[in-house]
Amino acid sequence: MSNGNDPRPAEGAVLFCNGDTAYEFFQNLGLGRNGERVMLARPRTPSGYQGKVLLKCVTLPEAKFSEKYPRARARLEEEARLAQFLQHPNIARVHGIFEMKYGLCAVMECVEGFSLDALLAIAQARGGYFSEAFILYVFAEVAAALAYAHSRTDDAGIPLGIINRDISPARIRLRPRGAVALTDFGVAFSRLAGRIATSLPRPKGDAIYAAPEALLGESVDARADLFSLGLTMLEFATGRHLYDPGDLKISEAELRLSQEEHRRVLHASITSMETGLPPFMEDAIWCAMVYRTKDIARAAFGVSKPLRAIFYKLLRRRPSDRFKSAAELETALRARLTQLGPYGADDAVKEVQQALFDAGEALEELDLMDDEGGFVPAGWRAHPDNIETLPGSRISDELTTEPGAGARRAEKAPPTA
Repeated sequence: MSNGNDPRPAEGAVLFCNGDTAYEFFQNLGLGRNGERVMLARPRTPSGYQGKVLLKCVTLPEAKFSEKYPRARARLEEEARLAQFLQHPNIARVHGIFEMKYGLCAVMECVEGFSLDALLAIAQARGGYFSEAFILYVFAEVAAALAYAHSRTDDAGIPLGIINRDISPARIRLRPRGAVALTDFGVAFSRLAGRIATSLPRPKGDAIYAAPEALLGESVDARADLFSLGLTMLEFATGRHLYDPGDLKISEAELRLSQEEHRRVLHASITSMETGLPPFMEDAIWCAMVYRTKDIARAAFGVSKPLRAIFYKLLRRRPSDRFKSAAELETALRARLTQLGPYGADDAVKEVQQALFDAGEALEELDLMDDEGGFVPAGWRAHPDNIETLPGSRISDELTTEPGAGARRAEKAPPTA
C-alpha cells in the first residue's frame, strides 16, 4: 500500500488483491466514525476496471501499535458481519472484508447519485425546496429500509435489535435512476453475538440529528432512528431544524424545566464537552429538552396539514408518543403519497433534473462532485432541451419567505459511506 512513513498511497497503487481482482487506490476521503481510513478504489479485473467501491480500512502502520487499533479492527469486523443480515435494496451493500499488508479492509458499495445534503444545497441554490411528493417518496423508501433492519433476526431467529444511530442527510442517497439508499450502519447498535460494547456517553452518529434521549445519554431503541429521520425530513422539507428554533433563549428554557430535568441537561452538556462534541451542541441539548408542540409547528411552517401531522408524531420528545415502528411510519408516508397521485423513481429523477436546471450557474459554487465520496452522474446535468418543466416543485411559496428559515448546519464529519 505505502511505506511506513507515508500512510497515503499514490493514485493507482494496488491496495490488495482478491483472486484476479486488484483494488487500486483512487481517492482518500478521511477518517470514519470509528477511526478507520475511508477511501475510494477501482477494482481492476483482466477485462478492465469495474467502477468504484468504497473502502473502510484500518491501515495506518502505526495503528498496530496503538491501543485503538484492536477496537477499530473489531468494529470493522462487526460491521461486515452485521451487513450479512442487511440484504435490502435500499441499504448499501458490503461486499466483503479482506486482510491487507497493513491491516483490515472492508469493501463496500459506492452509491452513485446525490446525498440529501447535496440535494438540499441544490434546493437552496435554486430558491425552492422539492415537492411534497418527492419528500414522501424518498423518506418512505428510507422507512422501508429501517423497518427491515429493525426487524432482523440472527440465524437462530433471535432479534438482532439493530438501531442505525446515524440517520442524517449525509447518509441517505438518491441513485441516478431514482432508487433510494441508506448508506451506513457503521455505528449501529445490535445484539449480534460477539459485538463490541459501545460505552461512550454521547450520540454515536451526527449528534445534531440525535433523538433527545440519545443527547441526554439515556437508553435508546429503534424509535430514536425514527426521530432522527424526522429531523432529517424536516430539514429537507423546510431548511429548518428543531434544535435551532432561533428565538429560544436558554434563560427562558430553564424556566420550563423541573429541578431533575435541569440536572439532566447540565450533566448532558458537561458530557458533550468532555467527549468532544461541537460547542453548539450545548444549545441543541437544551432545545431537545424544552421544545414543545408549538415549536414543531413553527419548524414545520408551510407544509401541508397531513405532512405536518406526520411531523407532530415523528418528533415527539417521548419515544412512546412517536410512531411505534418504521413500518407504521412507512404506511403513513405512502398513504399520503397515494393521496397526491402516482409518484415514483422516474418522477424523482425528473424533479432533480429540473432542480439542477433551475439552479443554473449557482451550481458552480457547490462542490457536488466530491459530495460524501460519491459523484454526480453526467446524465443528471441534463441539457435544458431534455428537461420537462415540473409544476409544483415547491411545497409552499411560504417556505422561501418565512423569517428565520435558515437552520444552523451541523459540522460535517468525514464521510463513512
